[in-house]
Amino acid sequence: MNLKTLSYGLLSVALAACGSSPRTVENPLIETANTMVLDVSRVELTDTATIVKVDAYFNPHMWIKIASDTYLRADGKKYALTGAEGITPDSLFWMPESGEASFRLTFQPLPLRTKSFDFIESDCEDCFKLFGIDLTGKKAYDAPSNIPAEALAMDGDAPMPAPIFQSGETTVEVHLLNYREELGKMLNLYVNNMMGGQQEDIASIDPETGTVTFRFMQYGPAQALLVMGRDMVGNGIWLAPGEHASFYIDMRTNGQRLVARRNDYQFPALRLMYATGTYANLNNVWNREPITHFRSMDLYGENSASCHEMSAKDYTEFIQQTYRATSDSIANDTLCPLAKEVMQWTLKQQTVGALVNGDYTREQSYRWAHKDWDYEHPVKGIEKLTSEQQASVCQLFSLDEPMMLMGIRPYEYASYVAYADEAWAKAANIQGGLVGSLRKFARLVRNADGGDLDEKDLSVFTPEESFYAEALKTMKQTALDKLKAVEGQAVIEPTPEVPTEELFETIVAPYRGKVILVDFWNTWCGPCRAALKQTEPLKDTVLKDDNLVWIYIANETSPLVQYKTVIPGIKGKHFRLNDKQWAYLCKMFGIDGIPSYVVVDPDGSYGLRNDLRDHSRLVTVLKEKLKKK
Repeated sequence: MNLKTLSYGLLSVALAACGSSPRTVENPLIETANTMVLDVSRVELTDTATIVKVDAYFNPHMWIKIASDTYLRADGKKYALTGAEGITPDSLFWMPESGEASFRLTFQPLPLRTKSFDFIESDCEDCFKLFGIDLTGKKAYDAPSNIPAEALAMDGDAPMPAPIFQSGETTVEVHLLNYREELGKMLNLYVNNMMGGQQEDIASIDPETGTVTFRFMQYGPAQALLVMGRDMVGNGIWLAPGEHASFYIDMRTNGQRLVARRNDYQFPALRLMYATGTYANLNNVWNREPITHFRSMDLYGENSASCHEMSAKDYTEFIQQTYRATSDSIANDTLCPLAKEVMQWTLKQQTVGALVNGDYTREQSYRWAHKDWDYEHPVKGIEKLTSEQQASVCQLFSLDEPMMLMGIRPYEYASYVAYADEAWAKAANIQGGLVGSLRKFARLVRNADGGDLDEKDLSVFTPEESFYAEALKTMKQTALDKLKAVEGQAVIEPTPEVPTEELFETIVAPYRGKVILVDFWNTWCGPCRAALKQTEPLKDTVLKDDNLVWIYIANETSPLVQYKTVIPGIKGKHFRLNDKQWAYLCKMFGIDGIPSYVVVDPDGSYGLRNDLRDHSRLVTVLKEKLKKK
């Protein structure tokens, strides 16, 4: 071997040695996470251990916990937690006054050449998880590949597109880029429509491709929210009726937020969304990055103004002044013109609500300020707004502008103007236009959804309002088609004709001697529907047992047509109660929300078991009770 060859060999050995030597990585990029509570700010790699500095951010005087079976995951292998400094695993850690804390966790050593790893705080669904923690020193996120050219385009100076008054079946195709199954297995789509309501759908995410598709009838313009678990995915999307729109959503959003928090929320150059469809540019601009300085009229909540302490006159003047000041603030913002226009229309929607729905808004302000959430006791001492004061919103801007439906809260605006009393409409001189049409339309939607609509109902619309009449006809026909499809399959058990205090025991009495799970739910409840998708397969697998009875109790807030189309896919006994019966049982069991579960033992004893909202526990508890049968 000559000297030149020898020197090259020695250099290679030296480089290899450097590449596998102990090292420290400060503020690593994080691909994504299911939490904003924890951040990994430093990683030390040695031959004997991997030491991870964790920064925690949470509400002061509230606790967090790190499980003792926390581990790191890299290249398909797990590296167990071996020690902790500053926190005791499996014990409650109470956050200090600052809401910030740091601690060090020691793990079995990762291979020194590891390029990235995941932080997994146990395997439970709600445990903290951070994915793709980079160890290569990468300073920026890579742009995603294979995005259609149409979805890449973005022009913040473009004008705000107009609403489309048509009806049709809309298809929303969602592609979750950099998806991890642990982030969530279901995706919710909440469609805020011009009928003053919110239509919800939930679907399973393909674990291999990270894709999910929604199809639904849409009537007029709509704005929608995508939600996974408790977190919004993106900032909201606009949908045109009857279109096929695709959305490519970068799931590195939470990782991006963690990194941005370290730098005073200076966000890396990473787009949240790439959209196709009629409103592609609007969706791309609005979802360019997280909106950290959204201008809005927040009248109740943690940052509430004390509007409940104002006289009706003072409150009216306060709303007018707040609108003008907020509008000026938006106009002077550094955001692009299109994003500012979205905020302006949304502000107008909120202002309508602040006045038209002002008495309720002020009651909520009182409850926030006094932490009084007992709705059985009405708030006293709030001077009611007059119809003329409520109508003063018309002095600020026109309520009849169709673009009012293009803010991010169209359903709130529509419900405010559609269901306000006649005195307000008279004081506001509302006779026709958009508001007049919405008031006629909204009052007939429930009938159409129930298949109960006739030509006399539709005669209230003029030829210029043909969209609304045709939309209602389509709704009615869709409802009738759905009912026909489930004819003979949707079995609703007759509600026992007994006093309400005897109702529950009468419902469960025929199954005494068996284990009974009673599920309180409704069709409009997203968590209920998600839970049903999880439990239904169990009935033919791990919980298949003739001694286990499933009873489902809903109430009349579940629209009858929707209810009848859903229950054929849910094995069990179904009861649909009236408001009085439902309210009695909720009070009887202390139900704080749905889904809620009551378990009846073979001896007839029963109790509320909302710990079973954790479905892994549901299986364990029911199997144990069946063994004792």
